[in-house]
Amino acid sequence: MKLYYRIIFFLIGLAGMGLMLWKSDLDSIPWDDLLSPKTLLFLAGLLGLWLVIYTVHVFSYYVILGKDGKKIHPASMYKICLSGFALNNVTPAGLIGGEPYRIMALKNYCSTERASSATLTFSLFYIIGHISIWFTGAVVYFATGACGETVTDILIILTFIVTAAVLVAFFLSKKRGLVRPFMSFLAKIPFLKKPMKKVYEKNYNSYVEIDNNIKAFRATRSHFWTVFFLQYFSRLIECVEYFLIFLYLGAPIDPLGGVLILTMASLIGNLIVFIPMQAGSRELGVYTALNSLEIDNQIGAMGLIIYRVRDFVCIIIGILLIMFEKKKDKAEMLENKAENGEI
Repeated sequence: MKLYYRIIFFLIGLAGMGLMLWKSDLDSIPWDDLLSPKTLLFLAGLLGLWLVIYTVHVFSYYVILGKDGKKIHPASMYKICLSGFALNNVTPAGLIGGEPYRIMALKNYCSTERASSATLTFSLFYIIGHISIWFTGAVVYFATGACGETVTDILIILTFIVTAAVLVAFFLSKKRGLVRPFMSFLAKIPFLKKPMKKVYEKNYNSYVEIDNNIKAFRATRSHFWTVFFLQYFSRLIECVEYFLIFLYLGAPIDPLGGVLILTMASLIGNLIVFIPMQAGSRELGVYTALNSLEIDNQIGAMGLIIYRVRDFVCIIIGILLIMFEKKKDKAEMLENKAENGEI
């Protein structure tokens, strides 16, 4: 990737981190507890857990890229994935930051069309991974008897119905596709008709392209199911993180509680997509889940601080990697461009 593009993405990342710090109440953080050797060691363990999660995402990209993935060194692919997620976390609406970066970085190794197609496919499976864990969390919510709050119960019931419908449509949509028909349906709902019709018409070609990509990818069933289960597995590991955090703090929690916390945090965080790092919205989701699990709010506050610190460290690493490009990487890019007939 050219230097000025890397500088632009780097500055976007720095601006997002600055916004996050500006919105944070740093004086309220119990630094003595957080910087204790025991907690620092625990944070290192959480970073190791995310090393596994990012590795799962990298492998998903390799499966999607197929033979084109063989042209990319694992370290380069890891950098592209990690930096892409960092940009997603610090830009409003998530995917507007990381996906353009990934496309521009990948097109150094394959054609622009292939880079775009692979990124769109990955993004769709990433979203389906979210939807799958929301469905799982809704089942866990009622199966474990966590229900009781009327508003939360209604939200979870709606989540169960909507996610079940989307998953059924995703697995059965072989000919008509999924994204374009779904957006077309939203554009016909009375209260959403006016704004969604504009969105649908503006992005029609993108929706058709995404559906065509997933149809082509579905043709290789083993790859399709491999990526789906990899993305679902990555969400289960994220559930483990919440479980370990609150277990470390002495909360009465089991692994299913981790599933419930991630579900509520991710669900509410993604319902308010314009907030960078899901600041505030993710916390609301966690507190809602902790209330259902009858876990003390003080423990919840410390757990969220640990989560945010780990998240911020991953973002810093990802943003810094945007500017990191070895000579070996450049030689690899030139070789692949030559193979693609671009030079």
